[in-house]
Amino acid sequence: MESPQASSSAHTVGTGPEKPDANETEGLYSMRLEIQARKAPVAALYSDLRLNPEQVPHGYYRYSIRETDGGSGEPATIERHVLMNHLMDILTTENLDSLIEKNDGYLNISDYDYDDSLCVSFPKSILSPRYFHD
Repeated sequence: MESPQASSSAHTVGTGPEKPDANETEGLYSMRLEIQARKAPVAALYSDLRLNPEQVPHGYYRYSIRETDGGSGEPATIERHVLMNHLMDILTTENLDSLIEKNDGYLNISDYDYDDSLCVSFPKSILSPRYFHD
């Protein structure tokens, strides 16, 4: 099992001068999250799949979003790691670790907005089928 610190720390992914083949990439979409613990919104890229913490691209931090109880599909909190009621994983350029720690291990989401028109491609290795085996 991964430690909470490892689940959100930024990791470098080796990149060469070549652009990855489209068949070797996966798109992550943009979203904006308003959280109760701060005034400014958080910009993030999201995936419905769990993301591999060891392959998080340099300059990004990985967090998980827990959905509200009852399976409504509504995002409720941002956490370092979510097992039950996992809605999605996000990547953000902002390190939210200290804010999460100050707020009992999670940040309440007060509002959100998806922007599926903005898609960023990452290597497919960021998606981790072995996530549950760690």
